[in-house]
Amino acid sequence: MPMGTISSSPDTVGVAVVNYPVPVVETRQEVLENCQKIAKITWGAKRGFPGLDLIIFPEYSTQGFHPTKWMDLTTTVDGPEVEIFAKACVDNKVWGVFSLTGEENPEGNPFNSLLLINDKGEVVLNHHKVLPWVPMEPWYPGDKTTVGEGPKGLKVGLVICYEGNHPEIFRDTVMKGAELVVRCQGYMYPSKDQQKIVQQCRAWENLTYVAVANMAGRDLVYSYFGNSMIVDFDGSMLAECGTAPDEVTYALLSLSAVRDARTTWTAENHLFNTLHRGYTALPPDGLAECPFDFYKLWVNEPQKAKEMVEALTRPTAIPVEA
Repeated sequence: MPMGTISSSPDTVGVAVVNYPVPVVETRQEVLENCQKIAKITWGAKRGFPGLDLIIFPEYSTQGFHPTKWMDLTTTVDGPEVEIFAKACVDNKVWGVFSLTGEENPEGNPFNSLLLINDKGEVVLNHHKVLPWVPMEPWYPGDKTTVGEGPKGLKVGLVICYEGNHPEIFRDTVMKGAELVVRCQGYMYPSKDQQKIVQQCRAWENLTYVAVANMAGRDLVYSYFGNSMIVDFDGSMLAECGTAPDEVTYALLSLSAVRDARTTWTAENHLFNTLHRGYTALPPDGLAECPFDFYKLWVNEPQKAKEMVEALTRPTAIPVEA
């Protein structure tokens, strides 16, 4: 894989991830001032990495997560925050992934949203976090995975923080065509080691690039470990930040390489092999039927699946002892 350069080519997508310093903001004006800082980092990253096609900022990097004022800081996809991000993408001829925590929701609590904005300033994807962190996050859950076409035709899927710990969301995103899964995090200590393992495992088991942007520093509640990274589709590390705020790293993703792997790999082609079980014993196609009882139950009788899970764990979101 191409490494160690600041350029890109028609076959490669230049991606940067940012250890953004966790913002502590209490007013809408402070949020907008923070958005201007994000725009300035976008400008600087394009100057430093001329091949930059896509820059990625962490979850919570726009509004932070104030423990008592979070509801006062919600916005909309056509609000002034997104206008600043869109202008930064147009001015610097890059695509960007930006966080809204939260996005106003007429049906109830705000969404935790992740936006992909193209180099024309258009919002092309808006992912609502499907699996908010239980029991702490107040966000209204989304109901689908999100995939679309990104820079140079690279298929991009969006995943937010905690939900990436669930293998189902990565697999569903990739089965919709994602060649790069962007995972934006507001992850704190003590989960640093586990998260690195998860990123590499998800890339390997799904034959997908994974780009992770995580916050760094401390807000009023938590300390965040940064460690933003870009992982190859074979699970190896392409680029990795440390733990300091404001670190940025960069790598090239080859369109032809990931597509060739999905087309030609055999024994380690997990995507193909899942739906062609036993094709050596049962040529030429094997079995496509789902062998997993829990997933069949979840689709057909979700309440029974929920009861099964509660029998293994507990019947309430918050343990009685907590």
